[in-house]
Amino acid sequence: MLQLVKERSSAAASAQGKEMANPVADLWEIELLYGKHPSYTESTYAVRFTTKLEGGASKCFLVIDLRDRFDEYLRDLNVFGSMEKNELHKTIDYVKHLKINGIFRRVPNLLAEMEGSASMDESLELFEMISDAVLSDPDAFPTISSDAYKHGVSSGVRLDTEQYAEKYGSNVVGITTEALMEILNLEGSTKSVRFMEITRGWREGGYLLKLSRQPRLQEPVKPNISSKEVKRFYIFRIDALGQE
Repeated sequence: MLQLVKERSSAAASAQGKEMANPVADLWEIELLYGKHPSYTESTYAVRFTTKLEGGASKCFLVIDLRDRFDEYLRDLNVFGSMEKNELHKTIDYVKHLKINGIFRRVPNLLAEMEGSASMDESLELFEMISDAVLSDPDAFPTISSDAYKHGVSSGVRLDTEQYAEKYGSNVVGITTEALMEILNLEGSTKSVRFMEITRGWREGGYLLKLSRQPRLQEPVKPNISSKEVKRFYIFRIDALGQE
């Protein structure tokens, strides 16, 4: 069970003096997290900003990136909340205070906290967008048995061989990352984070098929019947493919 950790050494407590208050408490909840992140060998820190404005949305960033990516994060926070430059500077100092005084919540995986996931309603809406794109342009998603898949050209591949039918079932298509981002019209500096939110939402909603034990959500597939070369795709079952 995750618990809020308050581990204060006497040296740190005396160095900091009195408790420091959240400088943006009227508009934001600030929470420091501590755990593993794939970019670092040692456990590290992330901070979650939760707005008190309409919607209660939140964003989570690695503490080590706060100053280097200051302008990017400030813009992200103002999408759903209100944060001035001087307020973010003060908040970074507050986060440092929390870190020094050991006021944080332990989590097993910081990346999972940072990525989040799309809501169920949004996941369905975006899955239907993907389904429409596949059905409207079947030539961009050739079957494996046709041997027509071309890496960098095709948007994906239909898994119609017996091997994959036994593994995933019928009416299944693998789609490339690039094709999904284009269909979803993702762009800008935060497109990767947004994409992960969407794919995690699909996974949680059962729209994305994942059978491999690896942490990534793509599955290894041999898209050409004439080659043993493996590519990675996001796998979806689109029932309407069987009605063509």
